[in-house]
Amino acid sequence: MAKEGKISGLFKRLTGSHPAAPPPPLTALVVADSFEDGQPVANLLRGMGLEASLNIGGEQALASLQRKLPDLVYLDCWESRMSGLPLIEVAMHYHPTLPSRVLARPPGRVGGGIGKKLLALGVRTFVPARLSVRWLAEAVEETTGRSIDPAVLQALVGNEPARSADADEIEAGTEIAGRYVVDGFLGRGACATVHRVVDPERDGRPLALKLRASDVVVADAEARLLCEFDVGRRIEHPNVVQTFDHGTWEGRGFVTLELLLGESLGTRLEEEGGALPVLREAVPLLVGATRGLAAVHEAGVVHRDVKPENLVIDGASGEVKLIDFGIAQPPDAPDAGPVEQILGTPSYVSPEQLRGETHGTTASDVYSLGVVFYETLTGRRPHRGRDIETLLMRIATNPPTAPAKLNPAVPRGLSDLVMAMLAKQARQRPANCADVLADLAVDKVLEGLA
Repeated sequence: MAKEGKISGLFKRLTGSHPAAPPPPLTALVVADSFEDGQPVANLLRGMGLEASLNIGGEQALASLQRKLPDLVYLDCWESRMSGLPLIEVAMHYHPTLPSRVLARPPGRVGGGIGKKLLALGVRTFVPARLSVRWLAEAVEETTGRSIDPAVLQALVGNEPARSADADEIEAGTEIAGRYVVDGFLGRGACATVHRVVDPERDGRPLALKLRASDVVVADAEARLLCEFDVGRRIEHPNVVQTFDHGTWEGRGFVTLELLLGESLGTRLEEEGGALPVLREAVPLLVGATRGLAAVHEAGVVHRDVKPENLVIDGASGEVKLIDFGIAQPPDAPDAGPVEQILGTPSYVSPEQLRGETHGTTASDVYSLGVVFYETLTGRRPHRGRDIETLLMRIATNPPTAPAKLNPAVPRGLSDLVMAMLAKQARQRPANCADVLADLAVDKVLEGLA
């Protein structure tokens, strides 16, 4: 009888006599250039019952895709440094089936330009110019094989998206932490919103207040804000953004910083479409960046994310300022253990970081700055590749072409210095940016810039 009971129980399980466990929720990754573009789509997918996460820019999305392949990827990212095309190319090394899960919204026609390249990669679902709730629901069902509850769909169709352009935008006149008065909304990054505020305790001086966004993982975002404040308060230099205060408002951390109204070096390079005029524009900006990073190194800090986007050309002073210390390594930081995750942006990361030898050193920062030098002087990065595997291999093994060969306006001594900054072995580079400044002085590039 006992045996019959076991067989009967197995039969019931196989035939569905016992209620089946509900399927796990579908997961979606929304990748966009801005919060404003991506958040409405993420909200619609959440309304359909999916676990949707929003990633701003391809670099953040790549980190998410390295961890897990979602059921669906909504791709509308074409202005970031790592746009949708290289993102798919890189992620396909981890997930060959990724293109079959992508809903892409490329600029222009599907049959030309970016759309044609997406087709070549295997993407087959393209978002129409006017996205409708019904189209998105049908695309989800077709891509995942899972049906959307008709009642849920009808409710979504009958309602406009509830989210505003940015639900974290604070109304002007609001007082934060009993001190800072909001004067306007400046924008949003991956982890925080930035508002213009005035500080009555500083004679109404305008500042930037960076506030942790309400929909991001608290631990990481809060840690980055604290790191930014901790590092920034150690350094006072005209080429490094100043930080003033930190605190908590409505359960979210914030930091106040110097208000910079200008554009990043990355934006300037994109506008120029090539190398900047060497002596008139490129050299003063690069010397300023080196001076700022030298002050950072002198304070015992490693930046770990030196790139054109983190060098802002202040519209008021014309000075270039190093920003974003969210992943910086403060002095006397404890050993971070094995190098399991590469910090920073792949094209600017040093060979020793790619080899997993270090989380970052001053010599690693010198390498990253060398890439910035190269790109500013020649209009291109020292290494390029059709996919991440090729790119990383070239960074690790291939010597770049000397800048002076690509742009004859680059002085020979400056070209040699850039090549030294890009040496494959850290010991062959200037050890820190004070040494880079010394080499610039020897080459007389600093004459007239003091």
